[in-house]
Amino acid sequence: MKKINLNDFKTANHRILRDINEAIVLNIIRERQPIPRVDIAQITGLEEGTVSRIIQRFLRSGLVYEAGVGPSTPAGGRKPRYVHLNPTKSCAIGVDIGAIETLVALSDFNGRLQHLRTVPNSKDPEQSLIAVANELNSLIRLGEPYNEIEGIGVSLIGLVDSVEGTILEGENLGWGEFIEVGKILRSRIREDVPLYFENGARLSALGEIWFGTTPLSGFRDMVFLDVNEGVGTGIVVNGQLYRGFRNGAGEFGHICINPSGPQCSCGSYGCLEVYASDLATIERYNQKVNLKKQIEHESQISMDRIVKKAIAGDPPAVETLEETARYLGMGLAPIIYALNPEAIVIGGKIAEAWPLLEEPTLTSCAQRVSPLFLETTKIFASTLHVKPSLMGAIALVQAQNFAAPNIV
Repeated sequence: MKKINLNDFKTANHRILRDINEAIVLNIIRERQPIPRVDIAQITGLEEGTVSRIIQRFLRSGLVYEAGVGPSTPAGGRKPRYVHLNPTKSCAIGVDIGAIETLVALSDFNGRLQHLRTVPNSKDPEQSLIAVANELNSLIRLGEPYNEIEGIGVSLIGLVDSVEGTILEGENLGWGEFIEVGKILRSRIREDVPLYFENGARLSALGEIWFGTTPLSGFRDMVFLDVNEGVGTGIVVNGQLYRGFRNGAGEFGHICINPSGPQCSCGSYGCLEVYASDLATIERYNQKVNLKKQIEHESQISMDRIVKKAIAGDPPAVETLEETARYLGMGLAPIIYALNPEAIVIGGKIAEAWPLLEEPTLTSCAQRVSPLFLETTKIFASTLHVKPSLMGAIALVQAQNFAAPNIV
């Protein structure tokens, strides 16, 4: 229960109530389109006249359009018309800064990608970000036919200042610390296009909730375990992204699962990340097939290749991923006990092999978690076909249109 701050509050006047109702209706249209007005009224409990007035305001502002008709009701009368979001109302741009490459995409108002581009990263962060800014300017020009460019959402690795867009700690990027991404990008793109920044694991959780095909809309407490070059987690509590006091919540990749294990990039030993990250999986696979640890050999093996080999039945690849799954299961235990989420979503390239990995992951977790907790926590792979953190960056922008007004 949230306590009201009696030193800083305002009451819900008619305008605020109207804005809340509009936000509810717009979100229902987004999630269930095409949908007739009468169904919106039934779902919300609002009077049909109120819903019609809201839809009329949406039509005038270009947020929605009506097309197609449904069957008549048993009582007869006019056939209901279906309401859709207007995809050309606005566009959003998403940026996902990864360890090897950066993805840049433009989406319509429905969140459907219209353009997707890849920008290779270099060892020089400023040089890399200038290249990203050039692609952003190109996408901004492509977005001009839309009624409005809502903004640019940027997914960052590591501990970030989400207001300024600064990477405070990002060892997996290899760029060092305190990289002023926001400052560099803002200096090279149009001033009227706002930028929004967030940690990639959190945006993966946001992307899954917004665009995933699993019925996550009813979940209020969820954790997204993002397995890539590192292991990060995005935490959703009561339907809201949880960031923590210093914006550092969710660093479960650095929980210790073996005090005698190898040293992690964070300086500690035996972290989940040194066992379950893509880099750790690739290293184990190389050892299994007796590859010499030389740059030319390692560059030929990627997580994508290992996953494809495992799906095809390659024994070393299957064994390697099963080991990773067992480590993931160990890492899930403290997440379940600490947060008691309704669902944990596994993301990253490894998610494509989930049919092979579900059993060893759950078995390993079950050895460390009470059945009461495990049975009530749904654990499954991400349903997004595009990188979840990129889709989350787009959702971060789109959410500006769908958020309810802040009352207290």
